[in-house]
Amino acid sequence: MLSAIYEGILLGIFVAFSIGPAFFALINTGIHHGFKSGAALAFGILFSDLFFVAITVSLIHYGMADLISNPKNQTFMGIIGGIVLIVYGVVHFIQKEVKNQADTEIEIKSPTMFALIVKGFFLNLFNPFVWIFWMATSTAISSKYEFHIVNTIVFFISTLSITISTDLLKAFVGHSIKAKLNPKILLRIRQVSGSLLIVFG
Repeated sequence: MLSAIYEGILLGIFVAFSIGPAFFALINTGIHHGFKSGAALAFGILFSDLFFVAITVSLIHYGMADLISNPKNQTFMGIIGGIVLIVYGVVHFIQKEVKNQADTEIEIKSPTMFALIVKGFFLNLFNPFVWIFWMATSTAISSKYEFHIVNTIVFFISTLSITISTDLLKAFVGHSIKAKLNPKILLRIRQVSGSLLIVFG
């Protein structure tokens, strides 16, 4: 079990510092909407990862891994996921800050916590690389631990504990640097984030 914890932590660190759509979305949300909003997005991503892990491990243990590893299914998921990321990136790119009535500062209307959780969930869900990553990881870990369900669960708990902790840190960093950024820089960050999401798509 100690080996499962150690290896899960190592994987969590690797995932935490991987650069992808979720990384930029977390930083951008923290900058524009604050730490709580970024945290809501982070938990949405976490719920999506939990969903992936539960599905892939279940499929492997019941001998149905081909449903995800099938090239045709992967292509379909890739197309759908790419479209979603591109649309999300375009919306992100064209969205503008609006001035308040006093015309003294720039502000952006923050989405609700529930909306951000849902956004984080589906942003991660429709990323085809995430599907492939968790499928490969679940296959390798299940085989390594000889389909011992307790060690497998401990491994993924360790991994996801690290990822949610670092995702919250990313949201906090985004929130912390907001005060040092002027409205023009904030707009550029939003545009760059949107462009990168389109590229990932």
